[in-house]
Amino acid sequence: MSAAFRETTFAATTRIHAGIGILGRTAEILAESGSQHVLVVADRGLERIGVLARILDWAGMADRVVGCELVDVNPSPAEVDIAASRARALGADAVLAIGGGSGLSAAKAVALLMTNDLRARDLEGTDRADSAPAPTVAVPTTAGSGSEVSNALVLHEAGAVRETIIRGRGYAPVAAVLDARVLRGIPREPLVYAALDALTHALESLWSRGRSMFTDACALHAAANVFSALPEATTGEADGRNAEGRNDAVLQRLLEAASLANIACGNSGLALVHALSSSLAVDEPHGLQNGRLLPHIAAFNRDLVSAEARDLIDRIPALYDTIGFDPDIKWEAERIDAVLEASRGHPFRDNNIRESTDTQLRELLETIAPSQTPERGEQ
Repeated sequence: MSAAFRETTFAATTRIHAGIGILGRTAEILAESGSQHVLVVADRGLERIGVLARILDWAGMADRVVGCELVDVNPSPAEVDIAASRARALGADAVLAIGGGSGLSAAKAVALLMTNDLRARDLEGTDRADSAPAPTVAVPTTAGSGSEVSNALVLHEAGAVRETIIRGRGYAPVAAVLDARVLRGIPREPLVYAALDALTHALESLWSRGRSMFTDACALHAAANVFSALPEATTGEADGRNAEGRNDAVLQRLLEAASLANIACGNSGLALVHALSSSLAVDEPHGLQNGRLLPHIAAFNRDLVSAEARDLIDRIPALYDTIGFDPDIKWEAERIDAVLEASRGHPFRDNNIRESTDTQLRELLETIAPSQTPERGEQ
């Protein structure tokens, strides 16, 4: 029997502009904030493959951009501090965030530091900034994190046990622009990893202690669309329809589902999968980690979730078979130790519908991640 709803609050503050071709309204959307000097913060890889220039051209932003900060995957607090300092020197008064989860997180941190005399490390936790961030419009280039509608952001501090999480009221972008054209050239692996991150957000919301009727409605619809659209999107990547623009409607569904999934988990809170994937000791893409953990934590929670959530859980194996995703985890014992350490006391673990002990989780992880140490005699 699933747990009853608790007293809760639901908010979705980002204005979402969605549709194929909607990027052409980006300048108009930014103008609504009264900004004149826009700083672009984007994933470095987008410039390298020529996608950033194409997006800026579609957005019609050339005459309003005063600078461009490029960030690496998993940006650090120090990297964000430097970018914010340059933004202030340029007189930027708004941010155009372009990228996947890493780029959007960095952009939101920069926007906060543009209006607060702080360092990124000072923001860790909840509601640490005195002033609202500079107005930010987000253009997601993956259908995964949903960071474009989230009031949370994630940074990675070298030597830390787990991610640096910053969240607060008013931290979400003022607007998100969802245009499937940005997904046309995305290769198969990042397409799949991002979508499995979105699916994890939706399902984690359904087995979180903070779920509500509102979050369930968003999560169920988001998950259903990932289940239906992801196989079509992977097929379109393989046969060239994505790249040619003939699969835009499918990619648009996937992109909107990712935002909707984040609205769900942003209100309910995340749970055990994300507690286990928060360790910095596992050097794998975030969506890959979540995708591998998802079916096993889903089975762990299955008896306590709603009938609708159980139906979705039972569809995971068929989805993975269809898209050719292997959920086996290849972690050695030392990484399992680090994963468990990062999850101890983590709010996401506490928010999981089923309580867990370290012993239970170690047994689960060892079962699905048999030791990679060679047997005696194997070299």
